[in-house]
Amino acid sequence: MFGDGVLLAVLVVVVLPPTLVALLVWLVVRRPSDDGGGPARAARRHELLVSSVAVVAAVVCAALLLAQPVVWPTWAPAPGLLQAVAPFSVALVFCAVRAVGERTWPRPRGEVRSAPLARRTAGSLGGARLRGVLATAAAFAVVLVICGLTADTSGRAFPTGPVTLPGGGVLTGTSGPYPGWPYGAAMLLGLGATVAATGVALRAIVRRPPLHGVPAAHDDAVRATSAARLLGGVQLCLGVGLGATLAMSGNAVRSGGESLLLNGAPAHGLVAVGTVLTVAGLAVAAASVVVGLLAARPRTARPVPAVATPAAA
Repeated sequence: MFGDGVLLAVLVVVVLPPTLVALLVWLVVRRPSDDGGGPARAARRHELLVSSVAVVAAVVCAALLLAQPVVWPTWAPAPGLLQAVAPFSVALVFCAVRAVGERTWPRPRGEVRSAPLARRTAGSLGGARLRGVLATAAAFAVVLVICGLTADTSGRAFPTGPVTLPGGGVLTGTSGPYPGWPYGAAMLLGLGATVAATGVALRAIVRRPPLHGVPAAHDDAVRATSAARLLGGVQLCLGVGLGATLAMSGNAVRSGGESLLLNGAPAHGLVAVGTVLTVAGLAVAAASVVVGLLAARPRTARPVPAVATPAAA
């Protein structure tokens, strides 16, 4: 079993990152067959620049937070708290840079471009990706509340027992780390701030003025690319955070159940629940990484349907 775990860890650390990077590069560098002319190509380059700066800022933020000590000598509400809120901090930096980047688009010059009237909202532009982000955030909040309610009095471990042993004794114990309220309270605040920042950045994309000299269909494609990349980045952060929280809580629950089994107490249910939570956490994190990478793909322009007008008598 240990050998299998080592092999899996090697595959995840050595094989997965280059594969994901190669997929990201392939998705981003692909060019649509109809590029819409010079202004549209310039708009796509500008969008790629804004997205790249946002990604670099997010990666730097993640590296700085993850490099911090788990326990601070003079400030330690809970060990690893900075690492626990890292997904939200990274998402906030990503959204902030994207929102600022929306101010760098060139404003319309000269004659105002005409375009079909269409009401554009955050819901219509975000589509399924926005619903996925909101569903992930809601599930994350539910998990944090449940972990807070089921943690021990310290809020940092999962309690087991009291369980009566076959010999008549009573067994109690704890296993951790477990994301109780010392972590959950700060993470819930970070989660709320991330959802709000995502809404602000998405609204900035929705309200972006039409790009000068860019055909309407290509303007919409660039705008859809901005929204998809924004939501894909947030989904990656929230999904990885939710996956890590599920895996951590599942490991604590499973460890508590295994300790009871070693002492002859019935705890197969805890072991099963812990295993399911751990596997679910890994699946959520992996799926969110894939969704985030797929969001980097530039959207192609869709032809605007012609509007029929009645012929003159």
